[in-house]
Amino acid sequence: MGRNHILTLFLGIVLTMQACKKEDEISNDPAFKLTFSTDTLFYDTVFTQSGRNGPLSVTKQLWVSNRNKQAVKSNIRLSGKFPGVFLLNIDGKPTTGELGKEIRGNDSIMIFVQIYIPEGGSNLPFVINDQLVFETNGNVQEVQLIGWGQDANYYKNEVLDGSAGHLVWTPEKPYVIYDSILVPTGLTLTIKAGTRIYSHNNSVILVLGTLIVEGSKASPVVFEGTRTDMDYRTRSGQWIGIRFLPRSKDNVIRHAIIRNGVLGVEVDSLPVNNNPNLVMSETKIDNMLAAGIVGYSAHIVAVNNIISNCGQFTFYGALGGEYTLYHNTLAAYNIGFNRQNPHFLLDNSPFKNEAGNVVLAVPLNYRLVNNIIYGSREEELILNNAADGNQTFTTRVIQNNLLRTTIQALQTNDNVLNKDPRFEDITHSDFRIKPDSPAKNKGVWIGVAKDFGEGIRSAVSPSIGAWE
Repeated sequence: MGRNHILTLFLGIVLTMQACKKEDEISNDPAFKLTFSTDTLFYDTVFTQSGRNGPLSVTKQLWVSNRNKQAVKSNIRLSGKFPGVFLLNIDGKPTTGELGKEIRGNDSIMIFVQIYIPEGGSNLPFVINDQLVFETNGNVQEVQLIGWGQDANYYKNEVLDGSAGHLVWTPEKPYVIYDSILVPTGLTLTIKAGTRIYSHNNSVILVLGTLIVEGSKASPVVFEGTRTDMDYRTRSGQWIGIRFLPRSKDNVIRHAIIRNGVLGVEVDSLPVNNNPNLVMSETKIDNMLAAGIVGYSAHIVAVNNIISNCGQFTFYGALGGEYTLYHNTLAAYNIGFNRQNPHFLLDNSPFKNEAGNVVLAVPLNYRLVNNIIYGSREEELILNNAADGNQTFTTRVIQNNLLRTTIQALQTNDNVLNKDPRFEDITHSDFRIKPDSPAKNKGVWIGVAKDFGEGIRSAVSPSIGAWE
């Protein structure tokens, strides 16, 4: 290598080192300011709790950038209006703030922020407002931190007190469940209109006794996960669901919203009296990871319900049972899911032990009238009559339904096959039918006088589905 070439290479290295050194110099220029990825970190409803083991919010991220060529040092702190409420992590370090935090030229740092809200002593939501303050070369800049707090009733892996035989939950404060609750045998839990129940990750509501949900059109009872921030509004699998255990009896759910879980409701085993295990009406089950309604040898009556957007099944009736479905809308369009199977199943296959021997064979009875069962697949029904199942059924009626199916035997009893029901907006779960829907005025009168929204049904020619 020639001498001149070596000299040129050396000078290049020196100039590069000088350039790097210049950029790493700390500037005191008062004109320098930082830029932020957002001017406000907003936290939707965060449930409060006394004690430091209470729930934290989702973690928010804030990018802090120095757009100048030279480095700067900034003092980062909370304004201190609500000590201990906002928790910081600056570049991976948990802290309450940092003096002289260096941000290199044309570089950024990341700050993670969580919020912990102590009890506010009020049934009403309240606002916590603080500021994350940056002092840089005499400039003071702020990022707003805003959180909504909500006091709640908390239950963690708890058997509810059944000594009085009756317990009532009311809407003044929401109920937050960690792990599980159990409604024991002999207890009737009544949930009044407008009550909200939030279940943490993997939490389940177990019922051995009786559950009565008394929602109304204006104030439904809501069951959902504890993550209320926008990113989780339509995320399935946040909690397990409601499970009615064997010997649970006389359960009623009316005007409820059950969403974002794994299974909406699961009803296990034959009823212990002459009444259905569960009567459900005017209820919406939406965005379930696995299924909306599951029945195992159960007796379920479902009227005027909307079950939609489930990962596998909207309705799964297995091991026999008795299922009466009137004026329901069951729709599955694979929005957010990669569903491979039909979403509606009725099956009389028997329960078998590990050796393959039949332990219990329950007859399968059903009456499906005025329902919409539709979706994105060519076949959306499984009606299985297993040879080794109990064949002593008494009622199997499928009449005046709008169905998506290739089962030619269903082209009877005024069923409408494979015609788009013309919903208003499936992407936003609006399953009202348009005036030109093939479900319009194609039902049969069975005494259900009002629709899902409590509109009056035609007594001469009601519409198929939950909406008139």
